[in-house]
Amino acid sequence: MAKINFPSLFQTPLNKFNHFFIFGNDAAVFERAISFLQKQFSLPLHIKGETELLNSSSSQLSLFKEDPALSLTLVPHITDKIIHHLDQFREGVFIFTSEKARATSKLVTHFTSASQSLAIAAYASPLTTSEFEFMVGEINLPESFKRFLLKTYQDDYMGLLSSLQKIKLFGEVPEAHYGSFLEDQSSLEGFTPLREAIFLREPKKITEFFSLLTSADLIIFLRGLSRSFLTLFELIPYKNAQQKIPWQQVTPPVFFKDYPLFESALLRWKGEEIQSFLETLLVLEHKIKYASLTLPQVSQSLLTKIVSRETI
Repeated sequence: MAKINFPSLFQTPLNKFNHFFIFGNDAAVFERAISFLQKQFSLPLHIKGETELLNSSSSQLSLFKEDPALSLTLVPHITDKIIHHLDQFREGVFIFTSEKARATSKLVTHFTSASQSLAIAAYASPLTTSEFEFMVGEINLPESFKRFLLKTYQDDYMGLLSSLQKIKLFGEVPEAHYGSFLEDQSSLEGFTPLREAIFLREPKKITEFFSLLTSADLIIFLRGLSRSFLTLFELIPYKNAQQKIPWQQVTPPVFFKDYPLFESALLRWKGEEIQSFLETLLVLEHKIKYASLTLPQVSQSLLTKIVSRETI
């Protein structure tokens, strides 16, 4: 029986709750809360719509046939009608969300007063020390460097994610190189739209978004792109298949908001094309390191590969 603001989530014992309700108006904080909860419970995340959840509850006692106590289910965009059915979902852990609910709404009132429920207010929130330590996790960083990172990215969650990814790829960071991880990360904002354009084989957008990268970002971007295409290759058996993709079994995990992107990409890439593209990414990284391949040359190589419908 509780309601907390998002920053308090990192100090709140979670084991006594099995219903979490996230409400508010900041989409980024919603994602931060969901990510934290999933990692804390160390369970694959199932996504169900409210209607699907209610229909399944009316036909069976539990949501899952196989040990429902070990399930984690996200139910986004719920409405008041779910309130009278929540007692049916005692097994497993559920994350409910609503971007329309506010502090005085019926949903917030119910989840605040219900036993084993925790309501989480997701409004704009700078990074706290607790969230920062959670994000850093087991990365071994000097305390002085961690203080610099927190100060630099306290109001830039995505910027910190990008820097931590870069640190993981580069390994140990000597003090002399701190500055390269504390620079403005605006250029990294182009990674997501560029990746999406490559996934969807859209040459004009690829050319446009490539202009947002710098030469220093190339290896980071190519490695991230390789991971995405490895995931896409794993999904090839579901291309044009009748069965749904078992997202909870995909490794590395795909965030639920990226499901439509991967499904669209499957329609545009063949398995052999993905394999050939992955080989190209490895060759390009090698040439960047040892042959001083330039940004325009990398862009042209990728475009040539993407617009071709033949395996090179």
